[in-house]
Amino acid sequence: MQEIRPFFSIIIPTYNASSTLAKAIDSILSQTFTSFEILIMDGESSDTTVQIAKSFLNFDHPISIISQSDDGIYDAMNNGIKKARGLYFYFLGADDYLIDNTVLADIHQQLIITSTDVIYGNVLSPSLGSSYMGECDDQLIFHKNIAHQSIFFHRRIFELTGYFNLKYRTHADWAHNINWFFNSEITNQYFNRVIAHYADGGYSSRTKDHQFRKDLISMYYLNAINRNSKLKVVFNITKGMFSRITR
Repeated sequence: MQEIRPFFSIIIPTYNASSTLAKAIDSILSQTFTSFEILIMDGESSDTTVQIAKSFLNFDHPISIISQSDDGIYDAMNNGIKKARGLYFYFLGADDYLIDNTVLADIHQQLIITSTDVIYGNVLSPSLGSSYMGECDDQLIFHKNIAHQSIFFHRRIFELTGYFNLKYRTHADWAHNINWFFNSEITNQYFNRVIAHYADGGYSSRTKDHQFRKDLISMYYLNAINRNSKLKVVFNITKGMFSRITR
């Protein structure tokens, strides 16, 4: 008998997340749309993270728990991609949670209508506000990242772009976003809806990614030139750098 593929694979990288993981999982299990799997990608936590994850195994939805040594958050996310069976992938932080119980239903409906490769919405956070960040454009993505907690990816995206680049310790998702955003083979759509609560104080907010900052201009230029003139790309870079300095 042919295996039934879940529509969504929800990948949660964890490390010593015992204080927040249950809320993240509860927000998924309470969804009205139920064609999903949950993959807990744990980096050998030393607290009760794995035990908490295992306490949800008796629920009706498939939950996989893999606890193994990894090279950080993005390595865990990459490992999740390799194991995921869903049509669309979503990455939720262990200290984040879906904002209400119809998120997956609403996203599913939009994807059925549009068949887009990437759909993204907004996140709510104490520091970013109630609707970060709105619709992205060719200039904005240079100096603002689309939060991964607001993005759903068709599984083929990672066949076209490759996995998250581990040389970027805290902004591999931003580098990946720049890649797919300018890829002519990948369609994307903004959906004006809050997807998740994005927690402040995580690893990316506490750690500078110097390699990403070093590579940003060339990375952006090489991708943005796919659909913009050289003059427009340079203008966007200049405007983006000014926005960073003055904000």
